[in-house]
Amino acid sequence: MSKPLRLIVLIGLVVIIGYFLKEAVFSDDAYLATIKKERLAKNQSFKSSSSPLAEANRATFDSLSYYAINRKFQVDADYELVPNPDTLKLPMTTGTTEPYLRFAKATFNLEGQRVGLTLFLKVGAADSTFFVPFTDKTNSSETYEGGRFMDIPKPEPGEKLITIDFNKAYNPFCVFNYDYSCPIPPAENRLPLEVPAGEKSYAKK
Repeated sequence: MSKPLRLIVLIGLVVIIGYFLKEAVFSDDAYLATIKKERLAKNQSFKSSSSPLAEANRATFDSLSYYAINRKFQVDADYELVPNPDTLKLPMTTGTTEPYLRFAKATFNLEGQRVGLTLFLKVGAADSTFFVPFTDKTNSSETYEGGRFMDIPKPEPGEKLITIDFNKAYNPFCVFNYDYSCPIPPAENRLPLEVPAGEKSYAKK
């Protein structure tokens, strides 16, 4: 290969690499902006009449506490439907139970471990998202002792992957107001590791 041709090839490679790096940076920036916007909107909603906070606490509410956004905790998981979905009566914080359908399983690698979560659908509800209650090793220290929740969009039929984004993990409403009754995460969704992503514990004022 002649020198001019090698130079052209090298320049072409540099341009291609630069393009993909730019696309990756743009993708990260767009993702960060989306999460920040969602968090800001939630903070605003907590000051409104639809807030789970008692009316007396809304005036002093400033912001929810979050971990820094980290794409390491946005993972692509193997998605598998449960062959014969059964109903699990999830215990509630008020001592009652509510029926949820074990619909699918998500299996993924996180912090060097192979772990999984059961994806639930509330019986009788026409939800477009899965309900995923879970616990992890940050509970009681940095996050709510009873675990956190995620709402995950259902994949299209035939899809084999599903995105699990722990940056969107949130506290149940009973954290903010004991008048609410919240599902308690089942044993099958207890993650044996720390997941420092999403909402932290709420400091009542």
